[in-house]
Amino acid sequence: MRIEALKYQTDKKEDIIIFVDYNEVYSEGYHVQWSIADIAYRRPPSRNYIFLSDTYRDDSEYYILSPEEKTAYALKRQKEFAGEVKLKEALVSAWNIIRPDTDSILGM
Repeated sequence: MRIEALKYQTDKKEDIIIFVDYNEVYSEGYHVQWSIADIAYRRPPSRNYIFLSDTYRDDSEYYILSPEEKTAYALKRQKEFAGEVKLKEALVSAWNIIRPDTDSILGM
């Protein structure tokens, strides 16, 4: 499931959206997998968002990487763009969006 986890505006008036993927994986035993899916941004006066992944997927060096190296490369670029603090904030926000409301489930 892709979650629009965090929206914010930078000091330069850039609008940023961080998307987080939440996947339930059933191969090799059940486990949950979280990841930063992508980052979208737009700079004034543009009304269109650009996805960060579109900026590095065209790099020739990206295509020769193994799947694990591609994931590490993408995460490196995401950290450089948004910073670790914002990425962590997005992961926590995504968790808060999907976590169950225990009070309503238990009728409290």
